[in-house]
Amino acid sequence: MTGTPLWQTWFFACSVLTIIGASFLFQPDMTTQLLMLVPAVAILGLPHGAFDLPIAKSLWPLSGWRGHARFALLYIGLAFLLICIWILFPGPALFAFLIYSAVHFSGDWEDTSGAIRWTGGIATVGAPALFQREEVATIFAHLAPEPTANFVALLLALSGTGALAFAVALVACQPSLRTRAAVEQGIIWIAAACLAPLVYFIVYFCTLHSVRHFTDAISFIEHKRQAMRVAVVLSIVTISASFMGFAIMQKLGADDLEKSVLKIVFIGLAALTVPHMILVDRFQQQVKDR
Repeated sequence: MTGTPLWQTWFFACSVLTIIGASFLFQPDMTTQLLMLVPAVAILGLPHGAFDLPIAKSLWPLSGWRGHARFALLYIGLAFLLICIWILFPGPALFAFLIYSAVHFSGDWEDTSGAIRWTGGIATVGAPALFQREEVATIFAHLAPEPTANFVALLLALSGTGALAFAVALVACQPSLRTRAAVEQGIIWIAAACLAPLVYFIVYFCTLHSVRHFTDAISFIEHKRQAMRVAVVLSIVTISASFMGFAIMQKLGADDLEKSVLKIVFIGLAALTVPHMILVDRFQQQVKDR
């Protein structure tokens, strides 16, 4: 990657400022946050992952319907396996999800110093817990046993503290690191301090991470119109599957509305992130080699 466009930083900064202002005015409760979360992730977040098939086609010769079918079976099979693991071992799965999320999100600063890249990855998952640990623990308690949720929230708060201190020290001691990456991470900390955890996740995931990956992918994929059509179809399929999962959970009567939505969104993201990470890492390496 040759560098991220300046407009992405401005778009992220303006989005954060707008959402902070709206949050102070309207003070959204959990129900409102969930109403924001689902369409935001579905409309703005999922499409960047829906480019995984076109990315795979740029990496490997997926010729004919058999090649596409093999890729789909591998991708969906891995995601389904991860969902089963989460259902059986929710505590360890939550730990693993947060670790590989930090690794994946650190790629948003792929073109900068390794140290700043990793402080960014940790900040994306640790910043909310530093400022609002109880709220984060409450959300995690919907995804894993409560003692595990509290412990994970505490570890995230400690990790966030370390990442913030290390990033400030790096930027203070090395002027060369005072880049847009440092500015974006500063915006992340401001967003985490001022917004409810779910709202923070929406604004980061949808207006920085998804936008950045989407523009990177579309820049290097051939047959862009075809890729866009495939992305739309895959997004619709994913959203439909999410609604089916939600309907099944409600039919079984195992969870209340809030818990069902959080499980569908975050366990679904966890399952899709692993195959997505594998493709993105390979794709980024190919881009570097060009």
